[in-house]
Amino acid sequence: MATLVDKVNMVLTSSGMRPITRDNLLYYYAPIKGSLSYGVLSVQMFNPELFENFKFLVIPQYISLTNACLVNTISGTGLYLYSSRHLAQATPKEKFIYCTFGTVMFNLGSMLLWALGRTVAPENTVVRTMMGAAGAVGALYIGKNYVAYLDAHVRTVKA
Repeated sequence: MATLVDKVNMVLTSSGMRPITRDNLLYYYAPIKGSLSYGVLSVQMFNPELFENFKFLVIPQYISLTNACLVNTISGTGLYLYSSRHLAQATPKEKFIYCTFGTVMFNLGSMLLWALGRTVAPENTVVRTMMGAAGAVGALYIGKNYVAYLDAHVRTVKA
């Protein structure tokens, strides 16, 4: 008799996703969740009025949407970088430092660009939403390609 996890894994693999394992949860699904949070964060930065009176089921009211999204996107980006091939030979301490630096620069740099972009964006909700979403998709695309480029040019070290 198949367990619930087996059934979920069958559905996931048949739909092209990875099965549920510790590594897949940390280095595949957490970065996906971080990417989604990054998109929400960018739209929220460009258009905070959209989320003023919105009630979230999983976020307590004393935590702002910006902070909740930022925590998710920082953890997702950090785990994505931590699992990348170009850091495979680094010591755990170096990996942590490089991942922390990379994720903080990517996320806080994005927030700075979005805040500056909002000052020049027209006072139109649809345009601001599209600018935020396009900015997030573009930054994620460039970031993913950059890490893939670094990973592709890694030489394997023979022990």
